[in-house]
Amino acid sequence: WMFPRRWMMPSIQSDLNAMDLFSHGHDHDVIRVQDDKEKLEVSLDTSHYKPEELHVQVKNNSVVIEGSHEEKSEDCKRHVTRKFTRSYALPEGTRPDDVTSNLSSDGVLVVKALKHDAVGNVEI
Repeated sequence: WMFPRRWMMPSIQSDLNAMDLFSHGHDHDVIRVQDDKEKLEVSLDTSHYKPEELHVQVKNNSVVIEGSHEEKSEDCKRHVTRKFTRSYALPEGTRPDDVTSNLSSDGVLVVKALKHDAVGNVEI
């Protein structure tokens, strides 16, 4: 009987951490998030979605951006589904009417929420 030697065994070197397969640190659809004293502005690459597949709404003091795309081949052998949901807390003092969105012809969705100064004490 013969025991396999180390050199006979295939070498499996697994360094999955270095491969960074499941990194959540980088979101490739977010082009820019600008949060300054005047506004919160989020720019997203939505070029893979049709305008009717995108929805922007204000819910529970947050702006929620959703996209859902589905395509099927004519022979029904291929099916592609793409979905995303992003939620950003509205700045303090921002009203739902202060949130606007604009979709450019090249598929960049810009959502803007204007900031207002908090109402302080007013002497009358």
